[in-house]
Amino acid sequence: MSDSIDAIRKNTGLRLMVLFGSFCLLLAVASGIFLVLSNISGIGERSSLLLASAVQCILAFCLPAWLCGKFSSSRSMEWLGLSGRLHLKGVVGVVILYVLALPALNQLIAWNAGMHFPEWAAGLESKLREMEDAAAATTSVILSYSGISGMLATVFVVGILTGFSEELFFRGALQKVLLQSNMGVAASVWVSAFIFSAVHFQFFGFVPRLLMGVMFGYLLIWSKSLWLPVFAHALNNSVVVVSSYFIGTGTSDAGEGIKDYPGLADSGIDSFGIAASGEIPWAALASAIATALFLYRFRKYFFSTQANS
Repeated sequence: MSDSIDAIRKNTGLRLMVLFGSFCLLLAVASGIFLVLSNISGIGERSSLLLASAVQCILAFCLPAWLCGKFSSSRSMEWLGLSGRLHLKGVVGVVILYVLALPALNQLIAWNAGMHFPEWAAGLESKLREMEDAAAATTSVILSYSGISGMLATVFVVGILTGFSEELFFRGALQKVLLQSNMGVAASVWVSAFIFSAVHFQFFGFVPRLLMGVMFGYLLIWSKSLWLPVFAHALNNSVVVVSSYFIGTGTSDAGEGIKDYPGLADSGIDSFGIAASGEIPWAALASAIATALFLYRFRKYFFSTQANS
């Protein structure tokens, strides 16, 4: 009996059904809650969007990942990567990585946002850009807070809660399912990152979000703790909230932080390092090289730490 239960728990198809089946069901529930919140008098548009984002994080991402973990292992916390420790050197390394990668990432965002389809696909491009504009409008509302309390509430939802819930779902659950299906480390990281980016339904930010997902995935593989990619994701999301308060720039939504809606602002941290049209992107090239070198050393740090433990 125990062998048959273990076989069911290890079935990749069943694990994915639990994860994505509950995701679709609970996303519909979260959408219904948003409709209710948006029609309650006395709750402003921004407050309803922020509350709906928090509900979506918990219902559509955290709960399916938890259910998948409970289905897959009797030690679900360990299976999801939540039992690993977050070390100070890892945190400092992620901060350094973020600073080093910012110019290259911003340049990539600008290129992706400026892509144009062939003439025969102009209608599709127009529809996709309409979706980007609608998302940008939502972003503007989300970031239209005032005061320190408004900033802290937005950081909690956009930064901390979103960073945790999406990493729990895409890296803690999905990537783990793929990894245990004998797909291989690289394929598991890239496939989960592809789905992570695709789920946002934003083509003109797809490539940078894909690469961020890959980085989050490898941070989990190297550190063996979900808390490090959670920190990296939350840091990325929180930067735009804080920068929008202090320097008046903000181009992200409640789902992905500073990188979700590329190309919407013309000044501030999300334009740092972007070369003018026709110029060689020297800052981005230097940033890419420095990031690659640092990632190589960062990876070696984790391996040497594990060897000595």
